[in-house]
Amino acid sequence: MLEKQATGAIDALRRVIFLVCASLCLHGTPSSAEDALEFDVGGLMFGDLYHLPSHHTPEGDNATGAVLRRIFLTTDVRYGHDWTGRLRFEAFHEGAFENYELSHRIQDLGVGKKLAGHQISGGLIPTISFDLIEAFWGKRYLMRTAPDMQGIAARDLGISAKGKLNQSGKWSYRAMYGSSETWEADKNPHDKFMGAMTWRPTPDVLFDAYVDHEARPGNFDRSTYQLFAAQQTEPYSLGLLYTYQDRQEDPTLELAALMGVVHFSDKIDLITQVQRLFQPSIKGNDIAYIPFDPSATATNIVAGIEYQLSDHFFITPNIVYTHYGVNPQGVRPEDDLHLRLTFFFNYE
Repeated sequence: MLEKQATGAIDALRRVIFLVCASLCLHGTPSSAEDALEFDVGGLMFGDLYHLPSHHTPEGDNATGAVLRRIFLTTDVRYGHDWTGRLRFEAFHEGAFENYELSHRIQDLGVGKKLAGHQISGGLIPTISFDLIEAFWGKRYLMRTAPDMQGIAARDLGISAKGKLNQSGKWSYRAMYGSSETWEADKNPHDKFMGAMTWRPTPDVLFDAYVDHEARPGNFDRSTYQLFAAQQTEPYSLGLLYTYQDRQEDPTLELAALMGVVHFSDKIDLITQVQRLFQPSIKGNDIAYIPFDPSATATNIVAGIEYQLSDHFFITPNIVYTHYGVNPQGVRPEDDLHLRLTFFFNYE
C-alpha cells in the first residue's frame, strides 16, 4: 500500500515538473510595462433527450432517457500581446444508457506564447491530430469527429508549435511532442511525435496532411497517416477526411468521413456527418454514447437541423444511424438508430 502511494506521489511530482519545465521553455520578458493580466471566464454544456428504437447491444435496445453529456468551466488568461493560458474543468457523463452520474477532471491546463510569428504551447493541451478538423467541423456537441470517436488522443501532456511557412500564409505547419507522462484528460502513457502541414490555395479552401508515431512496448507501435480537404464558404462548409493507423499486431484503424453544414439562415443550419469504417471499430462498445459493434465494418450517419434560439442556446433534433456489414461469423449485427433532441448552452 505504501509502495503504491509513493509511486503515485512520484508520478504526480513528475507531472508537475513537466508542466513547470514547459512553462519555463516558453518564458520571456514582458513586451512593455503596460502589459496587463486579463481573465475571461466562460462555460458551456450540452446533452440529449434520446430514444433508441434499435441497437446492437441489449442495454441500448429501446433505451430512453435524458443525459447531460458535458459541462465545461473555462478560464482563459492573456498577458500582454504574446502570453496566453487556459484552465478548463470538465464534468462528464461516462456514456452508459439510462444512467445519470457525472465524473469530473481537468481537461486543459496549459500556457502559450507567440514567438516570432509562431505559437508555442505547453502543458496539458489539445493534440494536433484533429484540432484543425474539429475547428472546421464546429459541431462537437452534436457528434465528435471520427478520429476522436475511434480513440486517437484529443489531449496530451506535451509541447507544440504552430506557424506560417511563408509570408502569404498559404503554407503552415503544426508539430507536437506528447510525453509519456499522463494527467487527468490525457490517456496516452507513451511518447508520441506528431506533425502536419496545411496548404490554403484560397482563403476558403484547405488541404492538410498529418502523420504521427507512437512507440509502445512490444510489437504494438502506432503510426497514423491522415489527409483532410475542406471548403468553407458563407452558405456552406464541406470537409472530407481519410485516416489510416497502422497498429502492428493490434487491429488496424481505417476510416473516411464526410462533414457538411449548410447555412439556411442566421438561425438555422442543416448538419450532417457520415463516417465509414473500413475495418471494425477498434474501440467498439467502449465509445461513449454512440458505441459501435466491434465485430463488423460500419457506416455511421448523423443528420440534424440546428435552431439557434438565442445568442447562447441551440437545440438540434437529429438522428444517428449505424449500418453494419457482415462479420467474420457470417452475421450482420442489428443496426443502431438513435433519435435525439440535443441541447447546447454556449457561454464561451
